[in-house]
Amino acid sequence: MKKTLCILLVLISLFTVALSACNDAGDTSENDISQGPQAYVPHLGETDAYKGKVLTVLSSHENNNFSKEAFSAVEITNEPINDASYNRNILLAENYGFTIETIWQDASGFIARVRDDKSAGIDNYDVMVSGLQTLCTLAAEGFFLDLNALEDSNLCLDQPWWDQPFNEDMSVAGKLYFATGDIVMLDDEYTRCILYNKDLIEDNNLESPAQLVYDHKWTLDALYEMAKTAAHEGDGDGKMTVTGGDVWGLVQASFESYTLILGSDCPLVSKDEDDIPRLAMMDTRNVEAFDKVWDLCTDRSTTAYTEQYYKWDDPDAGAVCRNFEKGQALFYTITVNAVSGKGLREADIRYGILPIPMYNEEQEAYCTTINPYHFHAVSIKENCKDVDFVTFALEALAWTGKEYITPEYYERTLKNKRILDDDDSAEMLDIIFSNRIVDVSICYNWDDCIQYYNRIFSAGDRGLASLVESEEAQFNFEMEKTLVFFTED
Repeated sequence: MKKTLCILLVLISLFTVALSACNDAGDTSENDISQGPQAYVPHLGETDAYKGKVLTVLSSHENNNFSKEAFSAVEITNEPINDASYNRNILLAENYGFTIETIWQDASGFIARVRDDKSAGIDNYDVMVSGLQTLCTLAAEGFFLDLNALEDSNLCLDQPWWDQPFNEDMSVAGKLYFATGDIVMLDDEYTRCILYNKDLIEDNNLESPAQLVYDHKWTLDALYEMAKTAAHEGDGDGKMTVTGGDVWGLVQASFESYTLILGSDCPLVSKDEDDIPRLAMMDTRNVEAFDKVWDLCTDRSTTAYTEQYYKWDDPDAGAVCRNFEKGQALFYTITVNAVSGKGLREADIRYGILPIPMYNEEQEAYCTTINPYHFHAVSIKENCKDVDFVTFALEALAWTGKEYITPEYYERTLKNKRILDDDDSAEMLDIIFSNRIVDVSICYNWDDCIQYYNRIFSAGDRGLASLVESEEAQFNFEMEKTLVFFTED
């Protein structure tokens, strides 16, 4: 460990390019950054103003390998991400004198913990880190500071170590209560993707889907045609099942219908010039994307989704998607963290990773979305006593995350330890993470709208218009309550 630390310190001492300090998240652009004094975090400069301070974080404990590494790796374990995080924290302490402490709370009890602490007058943390839907619930109850309105903030939210599309998507009426990016890893882990079986691509003489991505031709139609080609009955009994030897074109849960529609750049809401959302499910493009996804997902000779065969909480429900692990499915819609799971790590298949397909080739860019329950972000408590220090520490963590931890996540963990034998994976991951749509409506989950598409597909009823007609008034009522809270003086 000492040897590793010494090497890092030598490298840092040679790093002389510095970035000018940015005291306002909206005032600094990448081109404005100039040289400054040598420092560990160049644009924050050298300072001893924070010696002895402690950044205390209340964080939900997720069942994920990378939950603790974002802030609180406590020892060297010879795992690249953990060790990079551990060394980073030591360097922050040595350069700036502050340390990090984490209070862990199970995700299921996070909201109750925060409410109870406030009622009891417990005030021993300034930062909260949890799944986005959890944080949105607390934001709507007034627990967080508006990051866009902080005076003398050290956060440079317009810089690449913070997620720019996220900032735009999650602001409401110009207010932003969360930030994410290189400061955490569970944002990337819980981003949606498509996995594909390379052997089935070759066996069916299909074009490489990764090449289709490069050529800007990876679309819903392309996925559907390839899935239809690969799917076939393999048991000789004349019917497709999920527990035999049949090969499927696509496997997923019914919720992933939402993922595929979002890949068409069609969130449930759009926002006007005043940053106010409105329900957009009946907009022409959204309806057309829904129709394409409906045709794909309800083709029972090609696609198997969990709820066609099991209730979501059935102990055997995983049988559908395990067809991919057994080499009996061409495509699998899932989140990136699946590649770290036991099933895929032990699967005897060659597979690759792809972004969610576009609606058509005219779409400007590939889009993907997230699992809002576990996609992590950072918020600052509304009664934070030392905004200067807290924003300094968060900015330092985000920048060092980009420089030292994200590369370990990409290159040594995802690319080399999880997605084996795949020269395209790093570029595919760049595409996947570069243009996420974080749908503000499902994060605040007005009228349980996260289940809208799921309900339609699970019921096998194509009635999009009837669902919107029956739910729109309640959706607008619940959304308006949030908007009133955010916009009142």
